[in-house]
Amino acid sequence: MAEACPLCARRRGRRACPAKGETICAQCCGQKRLVLIDCPQDCVYLGGGAPGWSRETEKVKDARRLYPMVEGLSDAQAQLLFLGLMGVVALRARHRGLDDRLLASAVLALRKTTETRMNGLVYAHPPDDARAQSLVRELAGIFEAEGEDGRKQVPADRDLLAVLGGLAAGLAVPADESPTSFLDTVVRLVGREVSGRAPSPPPGRILP
Repeated sequence: MAEACPLCARRRGRRACPAKGETICAQCCGQKRLVLIDCPQDCVYLGGGAPGWSRETEKVKDARRLYPMVEGLSDAQAQLLFLGLMGVVALRARHRGLDDRLLASAVLALRKTTETRMNGLVYAHPPDDARAQSLVRELAGIFEAEGEDGRKQVPADRDLLAVLGGLAAGLAVPADESPTSFLDTVVRLVGREVSGRAPSPPPGRILP
Protein backbone atom coordinates (compact mmCIF):
# COMPACT_ATOMS: atom_id res chain seq x y z
CA MET A 1 0.00 0.00 0.00
CA ALA A 2 1.30 3.45 -0.92
CA GLU A 3 2.43 5.64 1.94
CA ALA A 4 0.99 9.07 2.68
CA CYS A 5 2.19 11.97 0.55
CA PRO A 6 4.98 13.79 2.45
CA LEU A 7 3.69 17.20 1.29
CA CYS A 8 0.10 17.02 2.50
CA ALA A 9 0.24 13.94 4.79
CA ARG A 10 -3.37 13.21 3.79
CA ARG A 11 -3.53 11.55 0.39
CA ARG A 12 -1.62 8.50 -0.83
CA GLY A 13 1.60 9.13 -2.73
CA ARG A 14 1.40 7.75 -6.27
CA ARG A 15 3.85 9.84 -8.30
CA ALA A 16 7.62 9.50 -7.98
CA CYS A 17 8.88 13.07 -7.52
CA PRO A 18 12.52 13.48 -8.66
CA ALA A 19 12.83 16.82 -6.86
CA LYS A 20 11.71 15.45 -3.48
CA GLY A 21 13.10 11.95 -3.89
CA GLU A 22 9.79 10.63 -2.58
CA THR A 23 6.39 9.58 -3.85
CA ILE A 24 3.81 12.36 -3.69
CA CYS A 25 0.10 12.54 -4.49
CA ALA A 26 -1.21 13.74 -7.85
CA GLN A 27 -2.95 16.78 -6.31
CA CYS A 28 0.20 18.11 -4.65
CA CYS A 29 2.10 17.47 -7.86
CA GLY A 30 -0.44 19.43 -9.89
CA GLN A 31 -0.81 22.35 -7.47
CA LYS A 32 2.74 22.78 -6.21
CA ARG A 33 4.96 22.04 -9.18
CA LEU A 34 7.37 24.91 -9.83
CA VAL A 35 5.80 26.80 -6.91
CA LEU A 36 6.73 24.77 -3.86
CA ILE A 37 8.64 22.05 -5.70
CA ASP A 38 11.91 22.75 -7.51
CA CYS A 39 10.98 20.54 -10.48
CA PRO A 40 13.73 19.47 -12.92
CA GLN A 41 12.80 20.32 -16.49
CA ASP A 42 12.95 16.65 -17.55
CA CYS A 43 10.30 15.54 -15.03
CA VAL A 44 7.72 13.39 -16.85
CA TYR A 45 4.88 15.08 -14.95
CA LEU A 46 5.95 18.62 -15.80
CA GLY A 47 4.53 18.26 -19.29
CA GLY A 48 1.02 18.69 -17.91
CA GLY A 49 2.13 22.08 -16.72
CA ALA A 50 0.21 24.84 -15.13
CA PRO A 51 -2.90 26.37 -16.71
CA GLY A 52 -1.99 28.98 -19.32
CA TRP A 53 1.33 27.54 -20.50
CA SER A 54 1.25 27.70 -24.28
CA ARG A 55 4.97 27.50 -25.05
CA GLU A 56 7.98 25.78 -23.52
CA THR A 57 9.60 29.20 -23.04
CA GLU A 58 6.79 30.16 -20.65
CA LYS A 59 7.72 27.24 -18.40
CA VAL A 60 11.30 28.49 -18.28
CA LYS A 61 10.23 32.08 -17.60
CA ASP A 62 7.88 31.04 -14.82
CA ALA A 63 10.50 28.81 -13.23
CA ARG A 64 13.09 31.61 -13.37
CA ARG A 65 10.71 33.96 -11.57
CA LEU A 66 9.38 31.48 -9.00
CA TYR A 67 12.56 29.67 -7.94
CA PRO A 68 14.02 32.68 -6.04
CA MET A 69 10.77 32.88 -4.08
CA VAL A 70 11.09 29.48 -2.46
CA GLU A 71 14.86 29.41 -2.02
CA GLY A 72 15.76 29.05 1.64
CA LEU A 73 12.18 28.67 2.88
CA SER A 74 11.23 25.94 5.34
CA ASP A 75 8.37 23.61 4.42
CA ALA A 76 5.98 25.58 6.65
CA GLN A 77 7.09 28.89 5.11
CA ALA A 78 6.69 27.44 1.61
CA GLN A 79 3.11 26.46 2.45
CA LEU A 80 2.53 30.01 3.69
CA LEU A 81 3.97 31.33 0.44
CA PHE A 82 1.54 29.19 -1.53
CA LEU A 83 -1.31 30.72 0.51
CA GLY A 84 0.09 34.15 -0.30
CA LEU A 85 0.21 33.41 -4.03
CA MET A 86 -3.41 32.28 -3.96
CA GLY A 87 -4.27 35.53 -2.19
CA VAL A 88 -2.44 37.54 -4.85
CA VAL A 89 -4.60 35.93 -7.55
CA ALA A 90 -7.71 36.89 -5.58
CA LEU A 91 -6.40 40.47 -5.20
CA ARG A 92 -5.97 40.75 -8.92
CA ALA A 93 -9.54 39.57 -9.48
CA ARG A 94 -10.84 42.24 -7.09
CA HIS A 95 -8.79 45.18 -8.37
CA ARG A 96 -8.79 46.44 -11.91
CA GLY A 97 -5.56 48.18 -12.68
CA LEU A 98 -3.36 46.15 -10.33
CA ASP A 99 0.11 45.70 -11.77
CA ASP A 100 3.45 44.39 -10.56
CA ARG A 101 4.71 47.81 -9.48
CA LEU A 102 1.74 48.50 -7.21
CA LEU A 103 1.93 45.01 -5.72
CA ALA A 104 5.66 45.46 -5.09
CA SER A 105 4.95 48.74 -3.29
CA ALA A 106 2.46 47.00 -0.98
CA VAL A 107 4.80 44.04 -0.34
CA LEU A 108 7.67 46.37 0.56
CA ALA A 109 5.52 48.40 2.97
CA LEU A 110 4.22 45.29 4.75
CA ARG A 111 7.73 43.87 4.90
CA LYS A 112 9.06 47.03 6.55
CA THR A 113 6.17 47.01 9.03
CA THR A 114 6.91 43.38 9.93
CA GLU A 115 10.63 44.08 10.40
CA THR A 116 9.83 47.03 12.65
CA ARG A 117 7.45 44.91 14.74
CA MET A 118 10.14 42.25 15.15
CA ASN A 119 12.35 44.95 16.64
CA GLY A 120 9.71 45.69 19.28
CA LEU A 121 8.08 48.72 17.67
CA VAL A 122 4.58 49.04 16.24
CA TYR A 123 4.50 51.28 13.18
CA ALA A 124 2.68 50.78 9.89
CA HIS A 125 5.00 51.89 7.12
CA PRO A 126 3.13 53.56 4.25
CA PRO A 127 3.77 52.33 0.69
CA ASP A 128 5.84 54.53 -1.60
CA ASP A 129 2.81 54.65 -3.92
CA ALA A 130 -0.22 56.04 -2.08
CA ARG A 131 -2.57 54.09 -4.36
CA ALA A 132 -1.35 50.87 -2.72
CA GLN A 133 -2.42 51.88 0.81
CA SER A 134 -5.56 49.74 0.88
CA LEU A 135 -3.68 46.97 -0.88
CA VAL A 136 -1.28 46.72 2.07
CA ARG A 137 -4.17 45.96 4.43
CA GLU A 138 -5.61 43.37 2.07
CA LEU A 139 -2.21 41.77 1.62
CA ALA A 140 -1.80 41.44 5.38
CA GLY A 141 -5.29 39.95 5.60
CA ILE A 142 -4.30 37.07 3.32
CA PHE A 143 -2.17 35.66 6.13
CA GLU A 144 -4.77 36.07 8.86
CA ALA A 145 -7.39 33.53 9.93
CA GLU A 146 -10.02 33.21 12.62
CA GLY A 147 -9.53 30.39 15.12
CA GLU A 148 -12.24 28.23 16.63
CA ASP A 149 -12.34 30.57 19.62
CA GLY A 150 -12.99 33.55 17.34
CA ARG A 151 -9.55 35.05 17.87
CA LYS A 152 -7.43 36.26 14.99
CA GLN A 153 -4.55 33.94 14.16
CA VAL A 154 -1.46 35.21 12.36
CA PRO A 155 1.84 33.56 11.43
CA ALA A 156 5.02 34.27 13.36
CA ASP A 157 6.68 37.46 12.16
CA ARG A 158 9.84 35.59 11.14
CA ASP A 159 7.78 33.31 8.88
CA LEU A 160 5.78 36.19 7.43
CA LEU A 161 8.97 38.13 6.81
CA ALA A 162 10.50 35.17 4.95
CA VAL A 163 7.42 34.85 2.74
CA LEU A 164 7.29 38.58 2.00
CA GLY A 165 10.97 38.38 1.12
CA GLY A 166 10.13 35.59 -1.31
CA LEU A 167 7.39 37.65 -2.94
CA ALA A 168 9.77 40.59 -3.21
CA ALA A 169 12.39 38.34 -4.84
CA GLY A 170 9.87 37.16 -7.42
CA LEU A 171 8.79 40.70 -8.16
CA ALA A 172 12.41 41.81 -8.52
CA VAL A 173 13.11 39.45 -11.43
CA PRO A 174 13.51 41.60 -14.56
CA ALA A 175 10.13 41.80 -16.27
CA ASP A 176 9.36 41.39 -19.94
CA GLU A 177 7.34 43.96 -21.82
CA SER A 178 4.24 43.38 -19.68
CA PRO A 179 3.66 45.47 -16.52
CA THR A 180 1.80 42.47 -15.09
CA SER A 181 4.46 39.86 -15.79
CA PHE A 182 4.64 38.61 -12.19
CA LEU A 183 0.87 38.58 -11.76
CA ASP A 184 0.47 36.66 -15.02
CA THR A 185 3.00 34.09 -13.79
CA VAL A 186 1.17 33.60 -10.49
CA VAL A 187 -2.18 33.19 -12.25
CA ARG A 188 -0.74 30.52 -14.54
CA LEU A 189 0.67 28.60 -11.59
CA VAL A 190 -2.04 28.80 -8.93
CA GLY A 191 -5.05 30.34 -10.65
CA ARG A 192 -6.77 26.99 -11.09
CA GLU A 193 -6.63 26.35 -7.33
CA VAL A 194 -8.19 29.74 -6.59
CA SER A 195 -10.92 29.29 -9.19
CA GLY A 196 -12.15 26.20 -7.38
CA ARG A 197 -12.86 28.17 -4.23
CA ALA A 198 -15.64 30.52 -3.23
CA PRO A 199 -16.15 33.49 -5.56
CA SER A 200 -14.28 36.69 -4.77
CA PRO A 201 -16.12 39.94 -3.99
CA PRO A 202 -16.99 42.11 -7.01
CA PRO A 203 -13.95 43.77 -8.64
CA GLY A 204 -12.97 47.16 -7.30
CA ARG A 205 -10.50 49.86 -8.18
CA ILE A 206 -7.19 50.63 -6.52
CA LEU A 207 -7.52 54.25 -7.46
CA PRO A 208 -10.12 56.10 -5.34
